[in-house]
Amino acid sequence: MDQLVLDLTPTPLPGFDNFLAERNREIISALTDTGGERFVYLWGEPGCGKTHLLQSWIAHAERTGRASIYLDAKQEHLPDFAREASFIAVDHVDDLAPDDQITLFSIYNSLKESGEGRLLMAGRLPPMRLPVRDDLRTRLGWGLVFQVKALSDQDKLAALKQHAAERQLSIPDDVFRYLLTHWRRDLGSLLGVLDTLDRYSLALQRPITVPLVKTLLQTTRSES
Repeated sequence: MDQLVLDLTPTPLPGFDNFLAERNREIISALTDTGGERFVYLWGEPGCGKTHLLQSWIAHAERTGRASIYLDAKQEHLPDFAREASFIAVDHVDDLAPDDQITLFSIYNSLKESGEGRLLMAGRLPPMRLPVRDDLRTRLGWGLVFQVKALSDQDKLAALKQHAAERQLSIPDDVFRYLLTHWRRDLGSLLGVLDTLDRYSLALQRPITVPLVKTLLQTTRSES
């Protein structure tokens, strides 16, 4: 039961088909345009979907047979072998260590000079406000720059209902509203807790209701 409570990570793999793009259709078009801009930078508040888009882009590239790599500057240093990929995604560029900033600058220049490959990057701030080297900051603004617009509560509600319907879950509206006001705001966490609620309710043989949600969230917080 403890494992059920603590398992709150979203299970669906990121893809363009499960990204709510109503307010970000231009970004999807740019990322899937095979003849479009080769250098793209995405920025926006935490939880707006930047990581989902980067990982979706890499998955799309892999399906088309491209050598690709996703790198998270918050979790790892940029490896030298990254330049061997033709599709490179670098997440959380705001967190790049000084040496990694030099590496990304070099990767950018190598791709630019070769005329091949693509580079997709993301951070919390627009390029000119990033706390990175001046020369790298300039490079990040050379290609296409998009702000990833966060989902509204109505968008999130629609996504939760769609996810529940796909899993054939019977969930009353007051449960969705409770999650939107008492759980993490990003869509990935919201979808993840729905999956956990499904398993939790089956384990307890109880319907998914607000009291059940309260029990789950309280137990999770006390465990953490």
